[in-house]
Amino acid sequence: MELKYSERLKNNLKNLINNKYLFKLFLALILSLSILGTFVFSNYIKTTENSSNETLVEINKDDNGKETKPAPDAEIKENEEEDTINTPNNSSKRANTPSSIEESKDVDTSNIQQEEQIPPDEPIPDPEPIPSPPESPSAVVAFYADTQSDTDQEDLNHQKVVNYILSSGANPVFHAGDVMEDGTQASLDRFNSVTATLRSTRIFYAALGNNDRQVGDSSTPSQLFLDNFVFPNNERWYSVNYGNLHLIVLDSAFARGSSAQLNWLISDLQSSNSQSRITGVMYHHPTFASTISSHLINYGVDFVVAGHVHSYSHSTSNGINYFTLSGQPSIGYIVARIYSTYASITAYNSNNAIIESIQFNNR
Repeated sequence: MELKYSERLKNNLKNLINNKYLFKLFLALILSLSILGTFVFSNYIKTTENSSNETLVEINKDDNGKETKPAPDAEIKENEEEDTINTPNNSSKRANTPSSIEESKDVDTSNIQQEEQIPPDEPIPDPEPIPSPPESPSAVVAFYADTQSDTDQEDLNHQKVVNYILSSGANPVFHAGDVMEDGTQASLDRFNSVTATLRSTRIFYAALGNNDRQVGDSSTPSQLFLDNFVFPNNERWYSVNYGNLHLIVLDSAFARGSSAQLNWLISDLQSSNSQSRITGVMYHHPTFASTISSHLINYGVDFVVAGHVHSYSHSTSNGINYFTLSGQPSIGYIVARIYSTYASITAYNSNNAIIESIQFNNR
């Protein structure tokens, strides 16, 4: 059996060798298998070397003795290329090809969009303080003078200014003298008739004027005047407090040179009532300031109100505001608003139009 198999194989080989075509085909197959085997073996060797190179890494140590892994050459080259691309000099050296130009445009546009999206790093401002509500006046008072009337027309003139004062809301109301025309009962009756509503709804104070005299005696105040009103002290010189206002009323008509009045004035100006408040002084004759001006200045008087000349004026001297009020036939008035540290005074004419407004601080 064994001989027959070997003989058969030999016969097949002989036939194969004798057949040139099949023999050439057999040799080509053998050669192809040999080349393929060589190629596969070569790739296997290269793969093995690369894997061994990746595992064989140089180990360094830093200053603390810890092992560090150096970056492969390929990574270093990639980082260098990225740094080079990001530098301005490199971008200027690149070729101006359409692709590179469009690339730079895309980069610039993205930068602009990024800058627009990121708000500037600025400090957040402090919130605006809530403004305090305006201060309300502690007192609103009115002054007028020289209403002396002995005719119906003069009564109408007087009534008009009384109505203005009532509309202003001022309280109390101060009169700077010459309530009456001649000290008679008839003149006083006219005054009381015109001011009935005023004196029933407002607190009223008055200074003596030269026309508020005893009939036939220009040196003596009218007893009718003194009996008609109830004022503090001796009713001729006195002081009152309203809010932050300290108002002193003096007699310039019949006690101009009175030492009793002067001593009382100095004592009152030194008092805490005067020193802790805005202080005003009211009398009839503007010239009386020459007699008492040094005391007004030294003790910090803020304003003075007078009448007598029947026309309005305002002046300032040594920090003191001096107001002279108008009278018949064109009676005006002023309104003073008193605050914690300052006063605001507005002057009106006989038609209730504003003449001027003045504001001044407490001296």
